[in-house]
Amino acid sequence: MKIPNEPSEKMAFYEEVAAKCRASQGSRRRQYQSMRNYYMYGCDGSSQFPARFNKIYPHLDTLTSYLYSQETTRFATSLGVSVSNLEQVKLLPINRGINDEWNNSNTDIVFGNALLWSLVYGSTFVKPRWKVNGIEPFVVEPHNFGVLREDSPMLSTQEAFTHDYYITRTQLANELDSAGHPRKDQILNQVIAGPKQNASSVSTIDRIITSASSPVVIGNVDFNLTLVDRYNPKVSEDLAQMIELYVFDDSINDFRVVTMVDPYVVVYDRPLEQMFLKNDAPFVQICPLPAHDYFFGFSEVERLVPLQELYNQRMEEIRHMLSLQARPPKAFSGFTGITDEVALAFDMPDGQVSTDMPGAKVDSMAPQIPADLWGDLDRIAAMFEDTSGINNVMQGKGESGVRSSGQTSQLARLGSARVKKRAMIVEDSLEKLATLYLKIKQKYDTRRYREEGDNGVEFVADQFTKDFVVKVDGHSNSPIFVEDQTQIAFELLKAGAITKDRLIELIQVPMKEQLIMDVKTKIEPAEQAKAKEEHDEKIASINAKRGRHA
Repeated sequence: MKIPNEPSEKMAFYEEVAAKCRASQGSRRRQYQSMRNYYMYGCDGSSQFPARFNKIYPHLDTLTSYLYSQETTRFATSLGVSVSNLEQVKLLPINRGINDEWNNSNTDIVFGNALLWSLVYGSTFVKPRWKVNGIEPFVVEPHNFGVLREDSPMLSTQEAFTHDYYITRTQLANELDSAGHPRKDQILNQVIAGPKQNASSVSTIDRIITSASSPVVIGNVDFNLTLVDRYNPKVSEDLAQMIELYVFDDSINDFRVVTMVDPYVVVYDRPLEQMFLKNDAPFVQICPLPAHDYFFGFSEVERLVPLQELYNQRMEEIRHMLSLQARPPKAFSGFTGITDEVALAFDMPDGQVSTDMPGAKVDSMAPQIPADLWGDLDRIAAMFEDTSGINNVMQGKGESGVRSSGQTSQLARLGSARVKKRAMIVEDSLEKLATLYLKIKQKYDTRRYREEGDNGVEFVADQFTKDFVVKVDGHSNSPIFVEDQTQIAFELLKAGAITKDRLIELIQVPMKEQLIMDVKTKIEPAEQAKAKEEHDEKIASINAKRGRHA
């Protein structure tokens, strides 16, 4: 984009571009609020039947566990074809540094949370930043993110995008003070501070009004619907809404980061390279169900909502039928003047009613309970699993006709194809984030590493090649792949293609570093000594036989 040079034109340009990027945030926020409520409570707060059992919550919990496993995910750096072989000795310490940074910064947990909510909303973003001597990641919700073109599916194709966040007025004043900002007082006088807008910040009354077909509604409000307003942060302190605009500047061949405070008051205007990495936006999108023509992708919860509504309806019908069975309606014949006390006596243990009317009787109208009353719920639950590509074998449930572990393993491998496809999409986001981590460490980290080998020299991350991509090592991000990769590792050891310490690197075992040290300092020397002893005994035996023959 060509950014105007004249100050007033530049300010108007920034405001126009930011407004275009944020155009859909209001409508998306209402959609995300509904999806969040369905995930948390199994209803949106205006349903005819509240959820007696929320099926979406455990279903997404299961699906997430197949797409990402934080305890097994590990990374390995892949070098470009033009990289010198001298860089190979740096790979092992660099890989350990990336894996340590991933776990020490709690990115393994942050990414798991971001993945879960990406299934709810359709997309989430992870934003890392360098702080003191480490990387600090944050989850960015999609209602706080906007792009210039929502019909373009990748962030790398966007000319401009925005990120909204909130800070207190005092924090803003302190940051302006520490930076020695010349317009501090002018900015603070223009700030509009207020409560933070969440995805689920719409009240129960608002939902009732907006969901009514007529603006005038007469009746009683069920305030039990306020259940869906729980677990929302309440902040009493007024917050200033910050708008971070990233717009590509053709004149510097990099993004400009324009930090504004509501209402579009420019605080900073800086090249991206000055505050992060050149041409590398500090955001990684997680979108398990991408769309070729919609940037934010599809929501998994939205596909499950009709099934949850059907589940809620069937649960209410079963509950109603069981209530009629427990306390069935009664037909009174031959009674006159049935009072509430008489009706109550028929519904109480040892209740007695006397009448002098001949032929008086009471008929119970209890409904007939079907033998397969709960079977329909099982079929609806199977629809949940089929929607997301989860089968019985993957969940540890048995299948008819399967009698051996080999058959079970084969069925699990073939039946997990749909989930594997989505796990590979998640793996791509993991690789982008891990690659970004190594680039951040190259720019900011002064920690020293040592090359592999006894005579390895020390180096810093910036002395490592810039031609690399960090990959998920052996598809370790998903438990679906773990068994196959473990089997392959032992086959490689059996074939002599890897050493024992490399085997320990490939599989997930506790005390990995200590085991590798034991292999190098105890097990391998002992095996070499034993082999030498056996070799010497064999040579001695051969010499003895030659002496006797002589």
